[in-house]
Amino acid sequence: MDYGLAQVHAELYEALGDAVRVMEANGLRSSVMCGTLLGAVRHQAIIPWDDDADIVMPRASYDRFAALYPAQCGEGFTLDLTDTWVPRVRKAGGDAFVDIFILDPLPQGRLRCAWKLFRLKTLQGMLKQHTDYGRFSLGKRLLLRGTRALGLLMSRRAKLTAYDRIARTGGPGPRLHMSNGAFNLLTMTFAADTFDAPQPATLGPLTVRIPRDASGVLTLLYGSDYMTPPPESARRPLHLDR
Repeated sequence: MDYGLAQVHAELYEALGDAVRVMEANGLRSSVMCGTLLGAVRHQAIIPWDDDADIVMPRASYDRFAALYPAQCGEGFTLDLTDTWVPRVRKAGGDAFVDIFILDPLPQGRLRCAWKLFRLKTLQGMLKQHTDYGRFSLGKRLLLRGTRALGLLMSRRAKLTAYDRIARTGGPGPRLHMSNGAFNLLTMTFAADTFDAPQPATLGPLTVRIPRDASGVLTLLYGSDYMTPPPESARRPLHLDR
C-alpha cells in the first residue's frame, strides 16, 4: 500500500543518517528506538506508515552530541528545540524530524521516583504548544489545560531549564528511563545496561545501532507480538496529520 510518505521517508533517512554519522564519528553511544527500532527489526526499513524517527542516548552521550553537532552537521541540518522539549534533528524546510530521547536514572524509592515523574509531567503540560485535546479523557484534558495555563507564567527558556535540571536527577541508580519521553515512555524503565554495546542493523539505506536485546526492548514497548503488523485501519502516520 502507498501511504504517501515517500518524500517524508527520504527526509527521515537523510536526517537520521546525518545524526548517526556524527554519533559514530565521535564514539557516542546511541540506538534507534520505538517505531524506528521496530522498523529495523520487522521491516529492515522505516515502517511504511511511520512519519518520524527515534534515537535514544545516555545522558553523557547526548550532552556531547549537543555540543558537537552544530559544528559537524551536514549543511542545512539543525538540532531543534523549538517545537517541544524533545531535541530533534531536522533539515531546514523539511517536515521530517528525528526525536532524540535521553536516558537518565530514576531515583531509588517510590516517593522520590513519583516526585520526579510528577514534576516532569507537569512541565511537559506547561511546554505543550499544539495539543489535540480530543484525544484525552475529560480528567486529562482538565490537567493539560491547567498545566498549560500555569506555564504561561514562565518563559519557555525557564521551563526548558527546569526540565533539564529535574531530568538529570535521580542517580546513580539501577534503573534508567527516557526522561524526555511523553506518556508511558516517561515511566517505562530499563536496566542500566540495556543500551550498552548496541549492535549494527540495517534500516533501509543506513546502518544503525539497536540494543543487544532488541527483542526484550520491543516486547516492553509493544508486547510479545510486536512482529505482527497492526490491522490496516491502524496503519497511519501519527505526527504529520495533526
